[in-house]
Amino acid sequence: MHLLTDPRAEPGFDAPAAAQPRRLTLAFTGDGREYFRIWVVNLLLTLATFGIYSAWAKVRRLQYFDRNTLLAGASFDFHGNPRAVLVGRLLSVVLLVAYHYAFGFSSTFGMAVIVGLLLAFPWLMRGALRFRLGNTSYRGLRLGFDGSVPAAYLAWLPPAFTFLMPGVLLALYPEKPYLAALPVPLYLLWPLMHARIRRFQHAHLLFGDQHSHYTVKSRRFYRFYLVAGGLSLAAMIGAGVLAGVVGAAAGSKAGVAVAIGVFVGLLMVYLAYLLIGPYMVVRVSNLAWSNTSFPGLRIHSTLPARAFMKLQTKNALLTILTLGLYRPFAVVSVYRFRLAHLAIEVDGDIEATAAHVATRGGAAGDSIADGFGIDLSW
Repeated sequence: MHLLTDPRAEPGFDAPAAAQPRRLTLAFTGDGREYFRIWVVNLLLTLATFGIYSAWAKVRRLQYFDRNTLLAGASFDFHGNPRAVLVGRLLSVVLLVAYHYAFGFSSTFGMAVIVGLLLAFPWLMRGALRFRLGNTSYRGLRLGFDGSVPAAYLAWLPPAFTFLMPGVLLALYPEKPYLAALPVPLYLLWPLMHARIRRFQHAHLLFGDQHSHYTVKSRRFYRFYLVAGGLSLAAMIGAGVLAGVVGAAAGSKAGVAVAIGVFVGLLMVYLAYLLIGPYMVVRVSNLAWSNTSFPGLRIHSTLPARAFMKLQTKNALLTILTLGLYRPFAVVSVYRFRLAHLAIEVDGDIEATAAHVATRGGAAGDSIADGFGIDLSW
């Protein structure tokens, strides 16, 4: 009977403790002055080559930020081919020019271009995600993206259609401009479209051969849009009232009053944009990333809305006052701020987790390769 006794019940037996999760933070080792030098060289070479060098500039920028991003003592890396970025940018220019001038030739040609854009856009966005993630690595393991083509169309086609339709209706029926408002009710579904795009992005991430898991209900996005809509409405009302007060104070100088009123109104709208944009970034990022995980690894995003709004407002003002020269410092400050509020919780050691992740191969590896060929830079 003694042989059947559970040894864990014997006095003095200590069961091995379960591995406690470790919370790891990310760090950025670069700085604004160093990136400023890279930014200036990229800008000058891009201007000197009439934009062609912008593809190489983007790769240098991504390599700088990835190689200076540390997690548990190891850095990320980017392996993208600048020629692929250049091809993607040329394609982007062709698509935008075709969209802008298509209806100038004929309605039939214009509709053909719009249909082509709607059919190509989801596929191209999927390819861009595969390019960016498939060329990023950590501890020698490639990240990746395996979202399917049908899922890409479900995610991207509705918002693309909603965005294009007002312009298409206006081009087809210029004598009836009110028809451009017909797709407006579709914007009530915009939070659901945004949620579907985020699901497509976060539910198909790869770390080696490990797939991500994403758990967010689409209806949760409505709250963010309601708050942002309320802030926009308050800003418009405030801009109207302030413009009216300034106009009345100007008295009989009608032209001056109108000019001042318009300036004040635009300023108020821009300030509201500086608040609403960061608010949406913070809320959506925290929700999406904090509900994204891999086996044995969980991500936590805790961006504070007010602090991020203050940072973005400061960056915008300094960029304007310096005629754009503060831009690289602003980019670094935002990147460092976002990393400081992003944490990775790992069951055990990140080294052990990475060691047990297999490199993709076979059919999976072949399927990832087709994403290396294009980057739209959208």
